[in-house]
Amino acid sequence: MAEPNYLTLLAQGVQQWNQWRHEHESARPELTRVNLRDRNLNQIDLSHAELIEANFSGSRLIRAKLDRCDLIRATFARANLRHACLERANLSRSSFVDADLTRANLQGADFTRANFEGANLQGADLSQANLIGANFRGANLVWANLGETNLTGANLDEANLTGANLDEANLTGVDLVGANLTGANLGKANLTKADLTGANLNEANLKGANLTGADLSQADLNGTNLIEADLDGVILRN
Repeated sequence: MAEPNYLTLLAQGVQQWNQWRHEHESARPELTRVNLRDRNLNQIDLSHAELIEANFSGSRLIRAKLDRCDLIRATFARANLRHACLERANLSRSSFVDADLTRANLQGADFTRANFEGANLQGADLSQANLIGANFRGANLVWANLGETNLTGANLDEANLTGANLDEANLTGVDLVGANLTGANLGKANLTKADLTGANLNEANLKGANLTGADLSQADLNGTNLIEADLDGVILRN
């Protein structure tokens, strides 16, 4: 449970909390299972904090600092995290259902089996993040940076990845059924046994990608760059 003294500090507001953090830079606040739902926490500094199973549902966290936090099984449903920093944080099994993560910094974070269903990640930086088994069903990932991410077994069904960067990403066994990948960069990506049934790959770049055993049935491949791609065992049913 969260320690009472930290809860008292939080109750004094973001300005007072941030001042205390500035004066105690080495502190690692213990805020396990803290309930901070529906709060205005814009620009709060919670970096390096223990926030396991914390509840931020519906809260405003614009430009908040949550980098290197332990946020396992935390809840951010409907939260506003525009421009927030969650770099290198542990967010495995966390929930971001319908959250706004526009242009958030999520670089190198651990999102193993996290739930981003319906979330807005437009322009977000997820480069080098661990996204194994994550759920992005119906998420907005327009212009998002997913370069060198591990998306093994992730669900991107009906996700919008228009213009997204997935350069050298691991998409082994990923569900991309009906996904929009118009103009996306998948250069040298690993799409082994990925399901791209009905996906829109119009003008997408798959140069040097590994598509071994991938299912491209009914996919839109108009203008798709498949130069040097490995198409061994690809399924192309109409």
